[in-house]
Amino acid sequence: MQRTIQLVGHNAPRSTLQKVAEVFRSLRWDFQDYGLQIYFLVNEAGDVSCATDWQGPVDSVLAMDAGTFHQAAYGKTNLATALLMGKLRIEGISALNLSKFSPLLKPLLDSYRQACTEYHGPKV
Repeated sequence: MQRTIQLVGHNAPRSTLQKVAEVFRSLRWDFQDYGLQIYFLVNEAGDVSCATDWQGPVDSVLAMDAGTFHQAAYGKTNLATALLMGKLRIEGISALNLSKFSPLLKPLLDSYRQACTEYHGPKV
């Protein structure tokens, strides 16, 4: 997931990242099936970094199983469906601000697939 976040910083348009920074500066991803917490950090300039031991404030939390995220990245499930089914929980992002967050989803899922390809080769 760290590589995914690094790639988002390179792949997502700077303007998208700056809009995301209006919604949150620190987002914690909780992957419950792996007991993993990773922090997606973005500043007002749109610079992205990640951490596994962030001690600062957390603006938002997304909790899901890594398997659900993987299936969404490969088109086998939809994050909106996962949200409705309770497989994805979002805290700290209001319904009004989801529209500013949603443009990050495609670059995030694309970056995850790229990271998987780098790590595992072309077939996952």
